[in-house]
Amino acid sequence: MSVGRQIEPKPTSAESARPLSWGEREEQRRNRKSGNLHSTSYGFIARVRNRLSRFTRALGLTRNKIVIDGVIYRERSTTSLRRTLSLTGSGVKEYDVEFSNRSLAIQSQQYPWREKMRIRYTRNRVFADLGNDPRVQFVDQLKDLIKPGFRVLELGCGTGSSSRQLAELVGPSGGVVAIDRDGESIRYARQRHRRDHLGFELGWVDTLEGELDGAFDAVLGVDLFRDVGDEPAKSRAVSSIWRVLSSGGVIGVLSIDQTELGSITDRLGALGAEEISSYQSQGVHSWGSWVGKRPEKSEEKTK
Repeated sequence: MSVGRQIEPKPTSAESARPLSWGEREEQRRNRKSGNLHSTSYGFIARVRNRLSRFTRALGLTRNKIVIDGVIYRERSTTSLRRTLSLTGSGVKEYDVEFSNRSLAIQSQQYPWREKMRIRYTRNRVFADLGNDPRVQFVDQLKDLIKPGFRVLELGCGTGSSSRQLAELVGPSGGVVAIDRDGESIRYARQRHRRDHLGFELGWVDTLEGELDGAFDAVLGVDLFRDVGDEPAKSRAVSSIWRVLSSGGVIGVLSIDQTELGSITDRLGALGAEEISSYQSQGVHSWGSWVGKRPEKSEEKTK
C-alpha cells in the first residue's frame, strides 16, 4: 500500500448541520466585526484622501507632474499656469524638465538615459506641451503648401513645436532651418525635437547673410519686427527673408501686433509677393497671419 497525503473526509450532512458551539459563534462574530471595521476604515480613509487631494488642487497647493511623449515636466510652484499668465500674475512659471534620449542611453549602456533642464514659461516663451503655441496652428494652415523635399526656413521658431511639424511635412528628403534669438528656447528645442533633417540655430535676421539667394522653398517669419526700432531695420528684415525665398516659393508671416503685420505685408507686396490667404484675429493682442508666394522668374520680369 502506497503512502501518500491523507485526504480528510468531507463532513457529512449531519456534521454540517450541527449547531455551533458558543465559542465558535463568538469567533465568527469577532471575525465579522474585524472585517467590517477594516473595510469601513479603509473606505473612510480613501474618501478623506480624495477630498483632501481635490481641495489642495483647487487651492493651488499641489505641484503637478506632466508626462508627454516620455518628457517629464515638474512644476516648481503651485500657482497654475493660467493664473501666472493672467494680467495680475507674475508672468513666469518654472518647470524642471527631463528628456528621454534612447540613442545616448544605448551608448552609455544605461536605460533610460535622461537630460534635464529648467524652463521658464512666459507670455513670449510658449511651450506647446503645456500651453497654446500659435505657431502650431499657423503651420496647420500651410500643410497643403509645404511639400515633401522642400527646404524651409522658420525665423522665430520659438520652442520648436512648429519646426517639428514642418520637418514632418518635408520628410527626410527635405530640411528645416529653425532660428530664434532666445537661447533658452533653442536649448529646449534641440532636446525636445531632435530630427536628422531639422536644425536649430541661435540668431536672427543677420544669420541669413551666409545663405544663398533663393535657398529656401518656403520661409516663415514670426514677429519679425519685435525689438526692431527703426524703419530701415524693418525694411532690411523683410528684404532678407525675401532674398532667400526661391522663385515660386511660399512665404508666411505671423505677428501678435496687427499694425506690424500690415506693415510687413505691405513691404512684401511692394517687393512683388502675391497674397494667398490672410487671417486677422479679433482683439488687440490676438495673433494674425498672412500667406503669400513669390512669383516665378518669368512673371517677375514682366512686372
